[in-house]
Amino acid sequence: MEVEVLNLDVCSENAGRDRAIVASQRRCQDRVSAPTETTPLKSLSPAALATATKRAQTLLNYAVATVENTFELVEGTASAVAVTGLDGTILFSRTDANLTDPSGQPIFQPGSCWSEEAIGTNAIGVSLIEQTSMFVRPAEHHITWLQSYSTCAAPLLDHRGKVVGTLAVVTKSKLTQLHTLGFIRTTATLVENRMLLGEMTDKIVLIFHPELGNIETIKQCIVAFDKQEKLIATNAAARKYLGLERHSSTALGFNDIFDLPLAELFISATQHLSKPLSLPLLDGREVYIVLNRGSSNVSGSAFNLPRETIEAHPNTDNAHVQRKDIADFTLRDLDTGDPQVHRVIEKAQKIIGLDLPLIIEGESGVGKEIFTRAFHNSGPRRQGPFIAVNCAAIPEGLIESELFGYEEGAFTGAKRRGSIGKVLQANGGTLFLDEIGDMQLQLQGRLLRVLQERKVDRLGGDKAIAVDFSLICATHRDLRQEIQAGRFREDLYYRLNGFRILLPPLRERTDRVQLALLVAQKEAGGREIIFSSEVVDMFERAEWPGNIRQMQMVIRTALALARPGNVLEVEHLPDEFLSDIYHGGNDAIQSENLNNCRVLMPEAGNLADLEISAIRRALASTKGNVSEAARLLGISRKTIYRRLEKIGPARHL
Repeated sequence: MEVEVLNLDVCSENAGRDRAIVASQRRCQDRVSAPTETTPLKSLSPAALATATKRAQTLLNYAVATVENTFELVEGTASAVAVTGLDGTILFSRTDANLTDPSGQPIFQPGSCWSEEAIGTNAIGVSLIEQTSMFVRPAEHHITWLQSYSTCAAPLLDHRGKVVGTLAVVTKSKLTQLHTLGFIRTTATLVENRMLLGEMTDKIVLIFHPELGNIETIKQCIVAFDKQEKLIATNAAARKYLGLERHSSTALGFNDIFDLPLAELFISATQHLSKPLSLPLLDGREVYIVLNRGSSNVSGSAFNLPRETIEAHPNTDNAHVQRKDIADFTLRDLDTGDPQVHRVIEKAQKIIGLDLPLIIEGESGVGKEIFTRAFHNSGPRRQGPFIAVNCAAIPEGLIESELFGYEEGAFTGAKRRGSIGKVLQANGGTLFLDEIGDMQLQLQGRLLRVLQERKVDRLGGDKAIAVDFSLICATHRDLRQEIQAGRFREDLYYRLNGFRILLPPLRERTDRVQLALLVAQKEAGGREIIFSSEVVDMFERAEWPGNIRQMQMVIRTALALARPGNVLEVEHLPDEFLSDIYHGGNDAIQSENLNNCRVLMPEAGNLADLEISAIRRALASTKGNVSEAARLLGISRKTIYRRLEKIGPARHL
């Protein structure tokens, strides 16, 4: 996706910014318990930080990589980059050395609080109060020790336009071209767009703009509709273009915005698969959309139609649309040639339709949820709901209400009409409890009672509700060891342990390439993807410590780098993945594919000399152009400079 930095001159006088700074400084002066000139940063306890991180997991899923990439641009300039929560707490950060507060703690350390109340006037605190991006010059900070720094922050908005955190930079550098407000605002927008697309994979997602050239740029508009064609998500560009309020929960439908029924748009899309379409709005304006079948993921797929919409228009020529998504796979689809997996599938097929609980064991990332969905899709309950619950991902204080539901007014903050709960949502279908080994003991007792009585008591309710579902559990823990440690109920274990299967780790499977092609088809929205022979070899050799989850991310990254082509080459693979293959994790040379002449690892030899040799060859090939050499090698320019510094200038070429 093209990254276009917004044209903002933060050095010029800006009345709105100045007003916000003055207002903040006055609040700090008037506050009785205002921070003092030497106030160190307040920090959360490890337990409180873990809770805050879990609460903000969705945001972190999409912001962490951005923090890493942004820091790579400013590393070595006495700077730090972070993502914060809604209260100004640093959740994840990268920082140069020697940036500390008066107590000697690193600046932007996870857990430290940068709210205005905690540390006075600073960009994070003011940005959260004003809900806009903010740049604070050194002298404008409230406390003395911060007056050596400039701070910059931009709010991060969710799909409803609600602030959920900030992306922030603090720096001592006077070379601020990389730290401008425009850069941070642009980067924050990219995070927001990725988050919206990543969280709307089962919705109808449209990407549009009145100018075709702005599709898949920072200016693109994104909207998402539910199965009833109601608008449920927008990005900032769409809200601005459509004139929608940021925090309003609109009841607008598809036909309240676009002057064309969704069914007709769908038909047109299938007839003009890769071509831009012109779509009229009700107010007479015309926009361009690009439709792309498949999952709406962080790489920016433009359109995702749910199965209900497809089935509603059976006369449509939808051969391309009906490509199976992983969520629609049956067990037969997962049988891609590995003998271990084949035996597991054969065993699972024998209990389909039986009222027998299933426990799936295996390392993290081996595809337990994919297998569970395929099991559900292969049985008589396939028309019913499939409800997945990650017992390790839901905060402790919420998991009981998430599982069993609650009545209106059951507790402070309860929804007006209460909540049905995941167990009742699974009625008539399948309930999948992932990481069951992480469930709290007290909830294990409630779950056991539900399984025995087939009834659910909602919090604040006065009657039990009958429920009927197929139960599947998964864990990477040894539940028998958890029982011995007193962390898992033995009676619940025997109630769940109707049938156990073990999914093998990816490193032990013989169908890695076939599985990779399957993943690539899904990540590419169904279009044909071809692996070069070198990529096939690497996929076979890789240890895959992160299993299928790692494979998905490797392929997703490679597809992004290969766009618009459909052939994945070694140069498209992520640096860390290549590093693990070539050097067993050494990060010196992450890719050694140079003009189709790969540097082969000998059985013996000096690795450092081999790395320097590869760099020299790349520099010679590019006539000393470091940037081009870095691109060919798949590493950063700084990596080249660091390696060359170690050997001295006389040996560079």
